[in-house]
Amino acid sequence: MTVTADRTIERLRRATAGPQGRLAFDVLLAAACLGLALVVNLGGSESVAANREDGALTVALTVLAVGSLALRRRWPLVTLLLTLAGVLGLVVIDGTVGAATLGPIVAAYTAAAHATTRTAHWAAAVVAVALVLTWFLDPVDLSSEGAVINAAAFGAVLLLGTGVRDRRERAVVDVRAATTQERLRITRELHDVLGHSMSVMVVQAGAAGRLLDTGDATRARAAVAEIEQTGRRSMTEMRHLLGILRDDEEETTSPRAPTPTLSDIEALVARVGEAGLPTILTVTGERGAVSPGVDLAAYRIVQEALTNCLKHSVATRAEVEVAYGTDSLTVVVTDDGSGSARGSSNGHGLAGMRERVAMYDGALSVGSGAAGGFRVRAVLPREVAT
Repeated sequence: MTVTADRTIERLRRATAGPQGRLAFDVLLAAACLGLALVVNLGGSESVAANREDGALTVALTVLAVGSLALRRRWPLVTLLLTLAGVLGLVVIDGTVGAATLGPIVAAYTAAAHATTRTAHWAAAVVAVALVLTWFLDPVDLSSEGAVINAAAFGAVLLLGTGVRDRRERAVVDVRAATTQERLRITRELHDVLGHSMSVMVVQAGAAGRLLDTGDATRARAAVAEIEQTGRRSMTEMRHLLGILRDDEEETTSPRAPTPTLSDIEALVARVGEAGLPTILTVTGERGAVSPGVDLAAYRIVQEALTNCLKHSVATRAEVEVAYGTDSLTVVVTDDGSGSARGSSNGHGLAGMRERVAMYDGALSVGSGAAGGFRVRAVLPREVAT
């Protein structure tokens, strides 16, 4: 029974993925609320006057008050204004709103949760004005108790929506702060790694010179070969580290910590889920031996993609796939948000992924997923050729 329920929920999530899926869900929600409102308002409920001389106008205003919810996530503030206009119209001609109150309540939550902070403030102001107008238009029907109930209901949904939006924004800040801390840690490691390599190269160069002076060409060539190998490794590591650190971020401090790898991906997915974006992780194949640089690059790509899911879309869920092949490693991140290209505000989001992939002669594809949303797929070699 539980498995069947989980599968049903998963099908519903996939069906509502992407812009078209969300619009379809909003249309169905509007239709359901509208049907309930029409049944209550025209069905002879005791809370609604039975004798209506202007039934057509009542139906039209109810459709405006509730049917506008179909556009709630596309134009949140406009939808709130339309629903409130319909409700105020019902108050003027009828004195009773009935279940049509569902319209502005849902619209108020949407404006607070899915719009900007400024729009949410405007939404709260509009709701306050509408409540005052309703009381002046029908002070008899809207008793003091009713006014308190209405104000409490709207206040609750506005606070709930604001909490959802604030949680999403805090998640973005937390992810950015964690990324900055990791970059600063790597900055300190850069000096250690390159300092050691340069020291080895200086010693080997001095030894090669002395060997040439003594005529020991064989050992001199061996010393020069060691200098070449050390230089190549240093250049690769330097390009890798500088590619990660190219963004200018606000300075902060952080303790030294182990370099993250795909072994830590489960914890990353869990943090993103706790931040408000449910994320599913799928791992296939045997991990085996993976080059440390490739391991870190794959982790960073997944981290950046999930950060973009939080920052640049209205995604409600994401999926991470890690596939260990015989000679390659594939990571895929998809969400059900907007399908347009996304990256950090300074253009380094996707550019960073491309640089990390190109550094190891891998392949990267970004764009809309098959079912909508956004998809990032990176293929990297398990081992780096020397």
